[in-house]
Amino acid sequence: MRWLQLYLRSRRVPLALGVAIAVFVLAWVMSSTYTTSTTINARTASLAIMLAVVAFGATLNGADDALDHTASVNWPLRRAGHLLLTAAVITALLSLSSLTDVRYEPLALVLRNTAGLLGLTALGTALFGAALSWIAPLTWTLIAVLPFLGPSSDVRVQVASWLTQPAGTTAATVCASVLAVTGLLAYALRGGPLRPASETAPDR
Repeated sequence: MRWLQLYLRSRRVPLALGVAIAVFVLAWVMSSTYTTSTTINARTASLAIMLAVVAFGATLNGADDALDHTASVNWPLRRAGHLLLTAAVITALLSLSSLTDVRYEPLALVLRNTAGLLGLTALGTALFGAALSWIAPLTWTLIAVLPFLGPSSDVRVQVASWLTQPAGTTAATVCASVLAVTGLLAYALRGGPLRPASETAPDR
């Protein structure tokens, strides 16, 4: 248990969790106040999920790159577990809204967007490091929520705006699944790139 506490603190998980909760509550309050719908719309939900995923993206790298790649630890399994638990936590937080009159739903859309954005963030971490992992999910989300990108029969539009497509849209589901699986495998197997020692050494 002591090891788990140290691991969570070293990865800044409590901070990320606090940010995610604050974002979800803020989106819920805004939807409750300014709309009469009982369902938080896909654009608002996508932005909230993206901000939560970006917050948790900072937990995908530790402070010591050498430790994160040591052969004495089964890092692929640990990284995969970290990512899957992150997805479970975000989904669970969103599901709590089912206890209220305004909800993040349908569940299929919540699961799709959480998995896809988390996979995209993990892929960014594997390629560029956790510090830059937010760029891809933020950029794609801002494109997807553009007013003129709504439900469409055009596959290209469905892929570009997969976050805001209705649940059950095949192209959107496939896009999210590919991002989720690719990100999971890339991050689990590679982790983040090694940073120069000057960036990870403690200040003197």
